[in-house]
Amino acid sequence: MSMLARYKKQGGINQLVALLETCLSKKRETLMNSVIAEDPVFAKQVQDKILNCEKIFKWDPLLVCEATSRLSDRTLAIALKGLPPECFAIATHTMRELKKKEITNLLETIKPTPIEIESAHIKLVEKVRELEKEGTVKFGPDNLPVKRTA
Repeated sequence: MSMLARYKKQGGINQLVALLETCLSKKRETLMNSVIAEDPVFAKQVQDKILNCEKIFKWDPLLVCEATSRLSDRTLAIALKGLPPECFAIATHTMRELKKKEITNLLETIKPTPIEIESAHIKLVEKVRELEKEGTVKFGPDNLPVKRTA
């Protein structure tokens, strides 16, 4: 029986995506290589659905702020430590100046390990998935967030 049989059932791809989104990069790479070896077409579908910080920070800044505002200041600062500087502006788009200054101070003082940075990125993805579960974020067929109509 193939490793992927359970994930090819209804809802299974979302379980596999959740698993891959919440594991560290080495394990994710090993698992994805197994999926690719078994079924490259299915692997492409999985890769398209997997969220990461690079994808998230290309979205509407208000949507990104919805997720980043749910992170602790320290976790947000650690996550931003591993991203391009323009991500700070996006992540703090709706924050008050005092809060931005607190995040900036944390960014200047903390020295997170690569594992801590990766874990903070995973926390951000988890927050986006929580927003999806509560209906605040909805994804279209292209795996991009769909603007909500009031």
